[in-house]
Amino acid sequence: MSQNLQDLHAQVIEYMKQGRFVEGIEDFYAEDATAQENTNLPTVGRATMVQNEREFLTKVTAYHGIEILATAIDDQGGGTGVVLYEAIMQWDQSDKGRVSVNQVVVERWKDGKIAHIRFYGNFDPGA
Repeated sequence: MSQNLQDLHAQVIEYMKQGRFVEGIEDFYAEDATAQENTNLPTVGRATMVQNEREFLTKVTAYHGIEILATAIDDQGGGTGVVLYEAIMQWDQSDKGRVSVNQVVVERWKDGKIAHIRFYGNFDPGA
């Protein structure tokens, strides 16, 4: 797998465009990665993230895609650095109807894997 952050991030986005969320976590997140939505407590560990994503996806009845509005990449070499992007995602959810999420995402990469990801936006998965 490429260690260029622009290429790695492009692959992650392609997974998301295809609705391959679980596979994206499995393929691109470090085993001990952390993920955090806004100010909620972080989720720790790829296995836990995969389990949570699978549970969440049972509520998704239709996926309408992702639109990337802007991207900034600080590639420090060797698959390490930071990616920031702004995106809009939409899906239909059995318990909420149509969901439209506007968010900024910060990915911190280390050795070609996402070590930490944080989402800032109008979505609270626990609400």
